[in-house]
Amino acid sequence: MNNPELLLPVGTRDMLESAINNGADAVYYGVPHWNARGRTEDFSFEDVEEMIRYARLRGVKTYLAMNILIFEREIQELPEFLERLIALKPDAFIIQDIGLARLIKAISPEQEIHASTQMTLASSEAVNLVKDIGFSRAVLARELSAKQIAQIKSLTDLELEVFIHGALCVSYSGQCLTSENFGGRSANRGQCAQSCRLPYRIFVDGKEWKDPKARYLFSTRDLCALPKLEELKEIGVESLKVEGRLKSPEYVAAVSHAYRKALEILSEKGYKANAECANGNAAELTAQDLEPLEVLFSRGLNTGWLDGVNHQELVDGSFSNHHGEFIGTVVQVDRNGVIVELEDKPVPCTLLPGDGILFEEYRAEPEPRQTGSRLYKATFASRAGKSQVRLEFGREFNLRKVSYGMKAYRNDSPALEKELHKTFTDKSFAKHIPVCMTLEGKIGEPLKLTISASDNETRAVTVEGAILEAARNEVAPDALQAIAKKELSGLSATAYVLDKLEIKLPANAFLPGKVLRTLRQEAVQALDEKRLQWKELAPSADNGRAFLHSVARSTSMVAGTPGSTTSTSKNRRTITVLVRRPEQIDALQGLDIDKVVMDFDWGVKYDEPLEHIHKLGFEAGIATLRIHKPSENHYIKQILTLMPEFALVRNLGSLALLKDSGIPMVGDYSLNATNSASYDWLLAQGLEKLHPSWDLNSTQLFDLLKNIDGSKLELALHQYMPAFHSEYCAFARALTTGRRFPECKKICTQHKVEILDHKGERHFLQSDAECRNTLFVGKPQSALKLLPRLIAQNVSSYRLELLDEEPESVRRKIDIYTQAIRGKLDIDTAISKAGVEEKYGLSEGQLFNQSVWQDRKKGCV
Repeated sequence: MNNPELLLPVGTRDMLESAINNGADAVYYGVPHWNARGRTEDFSFEDVEEMIRYARLRGVKTYLAMNILIFEREIQELPEFLERLIALKPDAFIIQDIGLARLIKAISPEQEIHASTQMTLASSEAVNLVKDIGFSRAVLARELSAKQIAQIKSLTDLELEVFIHGALCVSYSGQCLTSENFGGRSANRGQCAQSCRLPYRIFVDGKEWKDPKARYLFSTRDLCALPKLEELKEIGVESLKVEGRLKSPEYVAAVSHAYRKALEILSEKGYKANAECANGNAAELTAQDLEPLEVLFSRGLNTGWLDGVNHQELVDGSFSNHHGEFIGTVVQVDRNGVIVELEDKPVPCTLLPGDGILFEEYRAEPEPRQTGSRLYKATFASRAGKSQVRLEFGREFNLRKVSYGMKAYRNDSPALEKELHKTFTDKSFAKHIPVCMTLEGKIGEPLKLTISASDNETRAVTVEGAILEAARNEVAPDALQAIAKKELSGLSATAYVLDKLEIKLPANAFLPGKVLRTLRQEAVQALDEKRLQWKELAPSADNGRAFLHSVARSTSMVAGTPGSTTSTSKNRRTITVLVRRPEQIDALQGLDIDKVVMDFDWGVKYDEPLEHIHKLGFEAGIATLRIHKPSENHYIKQILTLMPEFALVRNLGSLALLKDSGIPMVGDYSLNATNSASYDWLLAQGLEKLHPSWDLNSTQLFDLLKNIDGSKLELALHQYMPAFHSEYCAFARALTTGRRFPECKKICTQHKVEILDHKGERHFLQSDAECRNTLFVGKPQSALKLLPRLIAQNVSSYRLELLDEEPESVRRKIDIYTQAIRGKLDIDTAISKAGVEEKYGLSEGQLFNQSVWQDRKKGCV
C-alpha cells in the first residue's frame, strides 16, 4: 500500500521551510494576485520561482492555488500571465473555475491541474465529469464521510485529495455567499470575512430562542483526522491536505510533525508486528506531538464529517475564536490560585510557566465572560479520585474575576512556540536529501566524482576535475577516506547531506583540498540541474488567445457577429416561477407565466403538484438538490420517473446523471459560471440555458453577455439569495439533541426559524430533501432595474423565485414582475410596487456594487 502525500499550506516563506523541515511531501500556495486566501502574503513571480526550486531540490512538490472564480474581462487578459506562470514549472495548479482550467490546458496541454474543493465535488459522477476537462486530481468536499470517500474512490481513476486538518466551513465550499451578502466580500474571490463565525440570534416561530450553547450557531469546530488516518490510507486516498495558509509557521510545524509521525507509525505497522517506529520508540503520538495542535490554534478538534453527520459535535456554539486546549472546569478559587478539575483524556495536559490560560463562562447574553493571564506555576494532584491542577499567577492578575464553574483553556505557550520556531530557523533542522558519492581516478587522468540522491538513484551525475597527481608517499586508505570526506561533506549550504562515500583511488593519490571543493561544488550544481529538470511544457499565450476566440465562435449568436440579434422584443419572453411549497402553485392560476419549477422540502411528493401545474397550463420542472453525494441517486431517479418538461440542475453530479436522459436541462447559479469559457463547457454538457453565478455584479454580467449568446442565459429577477448551503442542520443542533436524522424527529418541518444578524436583519433557515440547510437572506434581491439592458442583450428567460410566501402574496408579487417583463408596467413603478410587498424590504444585492474590496496587506507586487 502506497503512502499518501502529506500536503501542507504555505502563506509565507517561513511556512514553506517549516512545512518542508517537518515532513511535508508537497506544499500549496497562492499565485501572485490570484488565490482563495486574499489576506495571505502576495508572492512575486521571483518568489514563486525560487520557492519551487527550493522545494523541488528537497523532493517536495509545489501546487499553485488559483482556486477562485474568474470574470470575463479577466479571463480575456490572462493568457500572457498564465504563460509566464506555467513557465515557472509548478507541479500542478489548484483550480475552481472551469473556464480557467480549460484556458490553462489550452496554453499548456501537459500542465497538471487539480480540481479545487471549491468545485463542490462530492460524488464519483461529478469527479468523472470534470476529468474530461483535464483534471488529474479532485479535492473532495469536506462534508464526505470516510465511507463515502471509499465509494468515490472505487468508481474513479482520478487521484483524490482529502482535507485532514484545519478549519471547517459551515457551508459547502463554492456554495457560500454569506460573506458577499453580509459584507460585500466574496468567498469565491478569496475575500471571505468569516461571517459564519459571528454571533446570531435565533427566533423560533417568532419568539427568541436563548441558549448559551447556540450563540455561535454556525461556527464549526476544527478538523483533526488523526483517528481516521489509517482508514483514509487503506481507502487509497492519494493526498492528505492541511488547511491553514493564514496560520503561523509554528502551526505548520506542529501539524506537519504530528501527521508525518502518524504516517510513519502506520507504515511501520505494515511490516513490524510490534508496531514500533523505526527508531524504536513506542508507536504512538505523545503529548508533545498532540498538544501543539490545540494550543497554537483550535476551536476544538474533532473528525468533522469523516465519521458521518453529527450535528451536536460539529458546532460547539458557545464560542467561535481560538480557545486552545481545554484543561478542565474551575472547582475552587482562593487567595493564591485556581483549582481546576482536569478533563479526562488519554494524554494528560502539559502546563508550562508563561503559558496563556483563558477562563470563560458561557451565557446567552450578554457576551460570555472571559478573563485570563500568564501561568506562574502549575501543581498537579488528585482529590477524591479526581485529577486536579492548581494554577498560580502573578500578582497583577485579579483572581476575583475567576469563579466556580468557569472553563479553563491553555491557548498560548511561548515555550512551545520557541521549540517549534527552531524547526525553520535553526539550520540543524533543515531538510537535506542524503547523497552517495563515489570518488575515483587514476594517476594522470581526470579525477571523477559521481553523486546520486537517495530519493532517486536514476539522477546520478558525474563530473570531472583536475588531473590526478601522485603523492610523494603512499597514504593509508583510512587517511585517504578522511581527507576526501572532510572536503566532500561540506554540504550544509546545499539541499544535501553526505550519507555514503566510496573511494576508488590508488594509494599514492594526491588530493588537494581546493580540487576536492571545486569538484564537490560542480557535482552539486550538476545534481541540482538534473533534479530541477522538468517536462517541457512550452506554454503559449497565443494558444490561449486562440482558445478564447474559438469559445466566442462556438455560439451562434454572439453579440456583434453576423446574423446575431440584439433584441428579442418580437419574441415572447419566458417567465419561470420557482415554488417551494405546493400550495403556492394555486396562486399562479391565470397569471401570464410559462413554467413552474418545484423545489420542495423534505418529504414532499412531486407527482400531484406536477399534475396540478400541467392542469394550469404551465410547463413543469423539478430542481435537483444543491449537492449530490454517493448513494443519493434516488432523487435523480424520481426526476427520471416523472419526466418533467425540464430539470433545474444545481450540481455537476446531477448534470452527469441527467445529460443523456432526454430531459431538457437548465443550469443554476450554483454551477458558478462567470466567464464565456465556463459557459461554453457547461452548455456543451447539454444545458439549454444557464444562470450565471451570483458572484457577478451588473458590470461583470454585461461583460459576460458581450461574449455569449444572451438567449442561452436565464436570470432570476427576483429571489431570496442563499447565504450558504450546509450539510450541518442548525434546526437539529439548536432545537434537539439529535445527532442526525431520524433522531432529530424532523424538527425542521415543525417550526419556522429565523436568524437575526449583527446588523439587525432577519434571514430564513430552510432544509431540503436530504436534511441540508440553506440560510436565505431575509431581504429579497430584485434585478428589475437591469431588465431593459438584459432585453437589449437578447436575454429572454427570466426566473422569479419564491420562498415561504403565502398564496395571496405570491399572486400580487408575481403579477407585478410579469407585467414589467411583458412591458405592461414601467420599471420604476414595478420596483416601487415590489418593494411594498416585501416584509423586510427589497434589495439590489451585489448586482450594483461596483466597489472591489482591497486588502491592505503588505508585500503586494
